[in-house]
Amino acid sequence: MELRQLQMPKKLNLGKYPYTYARTAVMKSLLLKKEDYHKMLKMSFSEIAKFLQDTSYKKEISGLATEYSGSDLLELALNRNLAESFKKLIRISPNELGLLIKEYAKRKDIEDIKTILRGKFTNADEKMILRSVTAAGTLSYGFLASLAKKESIEEILKHNGLVEFSYLKSGLKEFNEKNNLAGIENQLDRHYYSSLIQFSKILPKNAMFRNFLLKEVEMQNIMTLLRLKKAKFEKNVIKSFIIESGDKMKDSKVMSLAEPENFEDLSNALGKTEYRDAVAKGNEEFKKFNSLIAIETELYKHLLKQSALFMHQHPLSVDVILGYMFAKEIEVRNLKIIVKGKQLGLKDEFIESQLVF
Repeated sequence: MELRQLQMPKKLNLGKYPYTYARTAVMKSLLLKKEDYHKMLKMSFSEIAKFLQDTSYKKEISGLATEYSGSDLLELALNRNLAESFKKLIRISPNELGLLIKEYAKRKDIEDIKTILRGKFTNADEKMILRSVTAAGTLSYGFLASLAKKESIEEILKHNGLVEFSYLKSGLKEFNEKNNLAGIENQLDRHYYSSLIQFSKILPKNAMFRNFLLKEVEMQNIMTLLRLKKAKFEKNVIKSFIIESGDKMKDSKVMSLAEPENFEDLSNALGKTEYRDAVAKGNEEFKKFNSLIAIETELYKHLLKQSALFMHQHPLSVDVILGYMFAKEIEVRNLKIIVKGKQLGLKDEFIESQLVF
């Protein structure tokens, strides 16, 4: 358990903060539209950069254009813009709202730590690792850069700045035995979601955030089930990767989805849930290319719809802030997919199929 969690108040009283909600609504209005992505699919790197300079990404692209170009310029600008967007939310928020935003933003810390671990594991160049770091969470870019300089996976874990090393020891043991980061990454994810679920208990009962969080945990578990079932892991191993939400009924349903014997049986079982359309749409690609990308994209679309509901139904509540943060993450993800797709010379139709609108 993270030490800072022990300092949390027993109850978080989220009052009405019209200034913060109004500013967030303005930031939301600047998010890219579906037609913007369609335009960029037909553009070169330089044209995309020029297009984005007329959006909320202007400051970052202009500031980096003297040193970088092409995909490097765009990826760095996207990371910096995401970090600045989240930090701006904290600056314009009263203390209690800021506390909530920081807890949510720690997901970016986890992503950055995993990026550094993967870079170290593959012996990637330090500069290449840091180009992929967002620093959009609570850990500074300078701190993350210091992690990237560590000599080993164990040293990174010991000094990660977010999760107690004792919590990660079993994952490290598995890494040393199997030369695989899956156990460590799962422990990092479990810690983040467990901590956030615990934190959500101090929110007002009418805050929709907890419901959204439980839905996100459920979706993450389903993606884990699909990946591990595809890789033919044993049932007991798969169950050990499941993130428990604390809701006994929901956790029991997810655990039961580890029981099907193979991937096809799991897909059939998911066909009886609210995720049936997402799985059905992605199954065709899986059968053709043995890829889960389409299914995962459809699951993200499903979750994005939940986020959009929060923003529309609760425009003067904390839900609009968290809805915006999730939507902003999706936007940056979409733009990175376009950049990477063009870098690899993929067809526009395929790139578009991976985007979440």
